[in-house]
Amino acid sequence: MKQTVIAYLKDEPGVLNQISRLFYRLNYNIESITAGNSEVRGITRVTIVCNHTDHYNQSLIIENLIELDCVSEVKDITNIPSVIREYALLKVKSEPDDFIALTKLIESSGSKIIDNCDSIYIVEATGDVKEVENLIKKLKKFNIMEIMRSGKMAMVESGQDEHRVDLEEISRQKSWATQQISDALF
Repeated sequence: MKQTVIAYLKDEPGVLNQISRLFYRLNYNIESITAGNSEVRGITRVTIVCNHTDHYNQSLIIENLIELDCVSEVKDITNIPSVIREYALLKVKSEPDDFIALTKLIESSGSKIIDNCDSIYIVEATGDVKEVENLIKKLKKFNIMEIMRSGKMAMVESGQDEHRVDLEEISRQKSWATQQISDALF
């Protein structure tokens, strides 16, 4: 099983650079990294998926992430029941005779066509990683022109509240200067 980590970072320039430099220094590969706003202003939520399966390397990643100044909290959710999803956009060219087959394939996967012009379609897909990969395999019989995948996004399942991070508390821990600037801007 691959290691899945959720990190809560200060929303400041260069934080993703610090994360990637850490992994470079450790000589570890990031399989997937996805970042976005959290429910608390000033905190960015990042999902990182790594290839390390042994306990030592997994704990080393967590320990080093926690030491970074930009990191407020880290949760290793590898062994916690979680929902992991991926988003993908695929640009597919289809012959007019294949349109019905393409449409059936897309609909059967729960995906949808969100744009089209001259037999070129942009398909929006979301689901667990295997579902997205299966759709890509099936679409190969058509002409896939482009693929853009979001990377994995993870959230601990409902009912796992003991693993919940209190972001309100993290938000209150901002330095005085950062809080003053933040309040002045918003």
